[in-house]
Amino acid sequence: MCLISYHFHRQLPNTSAIESQTMLRQNEWSLGLVMLLGVVILWVLSSFLVDGIFKDDLYSKPFLITYLNTSVFVLYLIPYHFYKQVLPSDALTHRETSVLAAKFCLLWFLSNLVNNASLLYTSVSNQTILSSTSSFFTLLVCWIVGIDTISRIKLTGLVLSFVGVLLINYKTDAISAHPLWGNVLALLGAVCYGVYSAMLKLKAINFGNINMRLFFGYVGIYNTLFVWPLLVVLHLTGLETLEMPHGSTTWKLLAVNCFISFIADFLWANATLLTSPLTVTVGLSLTIPIAMVGDWVFRQRATSVLYVLSAMLILVSFIIINREEEKVEVDEQREEDA
Repeated sequence: MCLISYHFHRQLPNTSAIESQTMLRQNEWSLGLVMLLGVVILWVLSSFLVDGIFKDDLYSKPFLITYLNTSVFVLYLIPYHFYKQVLPSDALTHRETSVLAAKFCLLWFLSNLVNNASLLYTSVSNQTILSSTSSFFTLLVCWIVGIDTISRIKLTGLVLSFVGVLLINYKTDAISAHPLWGNVLALLGAVCYGVYSAMLKLKAINFGNINMRLFFGYVGIYNTLFVWPLLVVLHLTGLETLEMPHGSTTWKLLAVNCFISFIADFLWANATLLTSPLTVTVGLSLTIPIAMVGDWVFRQRATSVLYVLSAMLILVSFIIINREEEKVEVDEQREEDA
């Protein structure tokens, strides 16, 4: 009896600690989902702003708009310059964060560029849904680098997502002369997104805590300093004329879009680290019903049965994958603490 009692009292504090860590991980996951919801709302709003700028022919310059959106990230460095903030002991140093940002900045810029450019040729709804295919590429890359596993449940969720994508593209709306080109650009953006979201999570696992404000600040510096020559090349070749926006309305739209990117991308990165790349990637499919409603309200585009069905399928896929990813994450946390 004494032996049993001894083991019980020895295990109780350990069990309590495990449950405490598990609850902490679940709270972090919930916070990540809240951030993801913020990203969803902001990204849809940004898509409609860019779409309005392009479709109304106010300022059809996807490269320059992307350049402005990423360059504004340098503002994240202001607190570190004036207040000399001290990084946590387990965080990457300034130099390590700078090197990491250098590796990601080009892929980050390319992904945002092709997504913005796709809006020249296709609708916000099509672009949003095609971008959601990045979930497949995210899972594939995560599996290759060993930070995620492929299970039947996850594959089921991805299949549902792809069925939704196929339905939405079964009959492409004739909204431009080159809708297929716009869809190809959106898919290319999905590939880039899947790669850098998985690699960002891998770096966080292997090298410790990443200060995302510092990371984005360096991304902004690199893009500001090294991407601008391409603006000159595009201007000289006639692919995108370099000129100032016309009218105060265009200036205001560009400023609001920069601010949205400034906040949304920061929330996205933190959501990726607090949950998982696959959860966030599939979770961005929540933009689909919002984008469809926006197309209906602001662009008077009819929402077909196929659009609604595709949205339902992709939403179900998010629920399936999120539950599976959270379960795996919590189980791994318990094993580490045991």
